[in-house]
Amino acid sequence: MELAEKAVQSGTVYCLGDLAHNERLLTELSRQGVIFVEDLSEVPDNATILIRSHGVSPEILEKAARKNLAVIDATCAFVRNLQVLVARLVDEGKQVIILGDRHHPEIIGVMGWGRQKPDVLADPSQLAVLGNLDPDKPVALVAQTTQDQSLLDDFGEKLAAQVPVVERYNTICKATALRQENVRSLARIVDVMVVVGGKNSANTKKLADVCKAAGVRIIAVTEAAGLDMSQLQDVRTVGVTAGTSTPHWTIKEVIAKMENEKVNEEIQDEQVTEESQQEQVSVEEITMNQAVREFSVGDVVKGIVVQISEDEVLVDIGYKSEGVLPRQEMILAADQELSSVIRLGQEVEVAVIAADEQEGKIILSRKTIERKQKWAELEHAFENGTVMSGRVKEVVQAGMVVDLGGGYEGFMPGSLVDVTFVPDFNVFLDEKVFFKVIEIRREKEKLILSRKQVLEEEAAVLKDRILNALKPGQVIRGTVKRLTNFGAFVDVGGIDGLVHISEMSWSRIDNPGEVLSVGEEIDVKVIDVIPEKDRIGLSLRQAQPDPWIRIARQFKPGDVAEGKVTRIVDFGVFVELAPGVEGLVHISQLASHHVKQASEIVQQGQLVKVKILDINTDAKRVSLSMREAAPRPKKEHVKEVQQPQDTGTGLTFGDVFGNLFALKKDKENE
Repeated sequence: MELAEKAVQSGTVYCLGDLAHNERLLTELSRQGVIFVEDLSEVPDNATILIRSHGVSPEILEKAARKNLAVIDATCAFVRNLQVLVARLVDEGKQVIILGDRHHPEIIGVMGWGRQKPDVLADPSQLAVLGNLDPDKPVALVAQTTQDQSLLDDFGEKLAAQVPVVERYNTICKATALRQENVRSLARIVDVMVVVGGKNSANTKKLADVCKAAGVRIIAVTEAAGLDMSQLQDVRTVGVTAGTSTPHWTIKEVIAKMENEKVNEEIQDEQVTEESQQEQVSVEEITMNQAVREFSVGDVVKGIVVQISEDEVLVDIGYKSEGVLPRQEMILAADQELSSVIRLGQEVEVAVIAADEQEGKIILSRKTIERKQKWAELEHAFENGTVMSGRVKEVVQAGMVVDLGGGYEGFMPGSLVDVTFVPDFNVFLDEKVFFKVIEIRREKEKLILSRKQVLEEEAAVLKDRILNALKPGQVIRGTVKRLTNFGAFVDVGGIDGLVHISEMSWSRIDNPGEVLSVGEEIDVKVIDVIPEKDRIGLSLRQAQPDPWIRIARQFKPGDVAEGKVTRIVDFGVFVELAPGVEGLVHISQLASHHVKQASEIVQQGQLVKVKILDINTDAKRVSLSMREAAPRPKKEHVKEVQQPQDTGTGLTFGDVFGNLFALKKDKENE
């Protein structure tokens, strides 16, 4: 229903079949703009279609896709599990039997998920017609999600006696099963069960069947107007249950009608009694009582506070003397003063607990009134989700006991104290805490409280406010909450954003712990906000100066610098010139000779001299050379050696001229 109401705000919504078996609910949705259809042929192309909780077959979804329909899938999670389970069991070659109503929309949809249509039986008596079961194949038994648990158990036992292998799958909705069990217990202690729900509601019918099996008379109604109060004459105790599709307001109206009828009967009885009493009162007595009212124990009256002392309050209730309201007849803390809770001239409601006409003294009490008022306040808070407050008066191992006022206490289990684990609840002792009443048991005056729910709702509101306020490009302050191998989660005011490891530093890092630590406050830049996914993308490095802006001022082509080898790849090595700035030394620029592998020349982490060949700050690319950065070795002087020449006589010129050429060469060198 919430999905339908939300979707219809954006335009017309078509619903395939009745959303629920409840006429008032359907009428209300129709008034809001939901159109109910029985077939997709009634839905125009490109429209929005809502799949109800009963689910549909794959063929329906394929047809919706061909019509380009926007599908809102409200299929119940238990029905979805049943669909997937039946499809898997059929694919595994098992003989599938479904306990349910073959004409129910849920079962019609489920049957479409099996390539071979499963057998659908309504009760164990139909097992006799199953003559086509293969004894060599296992039988898988599943149930419609609204089936009676006891019927499924009976069905399984009888099926097991008929075939050798039976696999039973409990596919009954847990909420349905729990409701049936509760109704079964309730039906044993009441005179009549009133079952509220649509006439076509399968789970409502099952609840009625459970009541009948328990031997109690049932009255089935769809709403309060259909309840005939004459059927409840002379009935002492009435039990009430309702199908899952019955709106909560309908249940309340049925209960209210019975309660109002009871009140009206009591009022009529009182009026008859008063009339008979008045007939017995003489005219003289009426005249006397016009001046002074008479009071009896149990009367509840209103009066005006005329005096406040340390131990009691005097209240003018129209008697010949003021009524006395003792301190002990009010619900107060041990050190609380009367003047802090009551004031002169205040109108108060009190009950008469003692009346001495001879002494003209009336004793009053506020305890019963305050408890009644407080209980009504607690019930209202429970029904409407109102946030309340109280003082923690006691800490126990399992949680905390909270003083709610009016003489009532509530218990807050440890798991509902906070959104995170609390090792010691004593930190809350005597402290005021805010909470919601999440469970109330009137017969035992037991209340279960949750502070966690209040904190979660506050966090959700804060999260929405932050998500709507954040814009990409903003630089904000945050606190590192936790580190992972892929980044860090940063609290930016009540909601966590992710700084991916690639956005942590301009330099290459392998572990977020190299840059950040838990609890550290940092400035981050918002780079992505997706409210519908509660996702915030943050960048630490973009909140810092871009090192590529400085690099153009720090270096220029032709400069020789020192850097650290950060990576070795097939085509060369990357050298870090400054934090966040790496340049590439191509393999051809590693040495003056041919290099097959860069690791032959350098190792990762080694400091090397490089010459800057080119800087492209727009592309964030620097070309480097180790070959040109290394000084070229000086050419060594090679002394020429003159080969002796043969004169043809067997003698060389050296033999003939001796040291003549050597002396000449030495002279030239000088």
